[in-house]
Amino acid sequence: MMAMNPTANVPPAWLPLGFMAAAGVGLVGFGVAAATTAPTVVTFPRSDEVIATVHLAVLAFLSTAVLGALHQFGPVVGARPLRSVPVGALTGVLFVPGAWAIPIGFATGHVGVIQTGGVLATAAVVLAAWNLSRPLSAPDKGAPIVGLRMAVIYLVATAAFGVTYAFDRSNFWFELLSHRVLAHAHLGLIGWLGLAYVSVAEKLWPMFLLAHRPHVRAGVRAVWSVGLGAPVLTVGLLWPSELLSIVGGALVLAGLVSHLTSLAQVIHHRRRGLELLHGYVLGAAACLVVAMVLGVVAGLAPVGVEVRTRLTAAEVVALILWLALAVLGHSHKIVPFISWNRLRDRGIRTGRDGKPLLFAHLVDKRASQVTFGLALLGAAAALGGVLGSTTVIVRGAGALLALAGLVAIANLVSGPLLMIRWHDRRPDQSDGSGRPAEVSS
Repeated sequence: MMAMNPTANVPPAWLPLGFMAAAGVGLVGFGVAAATTAPTVVTFPRSDEVIATVHLAVLAFLSTAVLGALHQFGPVVGARPLRSVPVGALTGVLFVPGAWAIPIGFATGHVGVIQTGGVLATAAVVLAAWNLSRPLSAPDKGAPIVGLRMAVIYLVATAAFGVTYAFDRSNFWFELLSHRVLAHAHLGLIGWLGLAYVSVAEKLWPMFLLAHRPHVRAGVRAVWSVGLGAPVLTVGLLWPSELLSIVGGALVLAGLVSHLTSLAQVIHHRRRGLELLHGYVLGAAACLVVAMVLGVVAGLAPVGVEVRTRLTAAEVVALILWLALAVLGHSHKIVPFISWNRLRDRGIRTGRDGKPLLFAHLVDKRASQVTFGLALLGAAAALGGVLGSTTVIVRGAGALLALAGLVAIANLVSGPLLMIRWHDRRPDQSDGSGRPAEVSS
């Protein structure tokens, strides 16, 4: 009996790659915004300009990238296709403009733009949840798919929270909830994006790092602890309730420790040498550890309001950087993987060196190393600048992250395009009339 093709249920390559390309632009926008708002970041991190910068990171970059990955990854893990590819395209058409309109509205003070962006993004999120419900409802697929189900639920909750805030920033029940922005940020960063990454990593790490662990208990604990702790922490921050915040925070911390334990196990049991992806995931893990420490200190230490605000701002930055490094690193594997399958479908089976087509043929190694260096330096500078309230360092961090985004876009887009161009110009691919000859598979 023939084995089932694991990519048989995936959508056309242009769907996830479209999201990923838009996410790259979002990273550049985030870096530029961080550099531009640096003086405000270090003096008044709760200002609308800083909120705009955070939304560029969380929506235009991270959420766009993760949504694209889920449109590819969900059908593979669930062994079921999306409900509708056109709806997936519509999701991107709505979400990307919405993800940009919200921060633009905050930065310019136009409430109507914020509200328009909120409606667009929320509509896209509802469509994505419906579309992904088919593959994510597959039974007996383990903790990762359970975690993704919870993450998508928290995505819908985050969007509902945000659009309500967009239409009612000063009246009704929001005026009673002084910590609404902090609760909203943690629900999005931990409940939606963090849980999605923790869940996906349990599949991607062993595959990309060629690791065979004796068990996956740490990963299962990570998914369930983060998934259960995120809503409790959000409610505790929203009201606020010290008891709920501590319980939710303890669950989330336990889950993130298990996530790091799982990473250590994967690296320990790897069957290949250290490579660039290890650098990304270890850098991301370092940012996560910093975020965990800052979160505990900001929540429990007897410090003044000004210090607590700075620590909390640095914690949010560290969470963003954890996910940013992880997304950048895995993009250098996911994008070539999707492109590789598409190129083989076109009949391109070898690289320019005559060897069988590999991921390495689609990504320039030096450009990837430059991207990693820029991103890592940018992350370190961002954390140091926010903690030290140093404008010039935050400005430099933004510039470094924007450059990392530009290099990554150029690298990941040019590789497959150059391969297609080379293949179509090969003498043995022409029938003499200038048209490519048919290639047998």
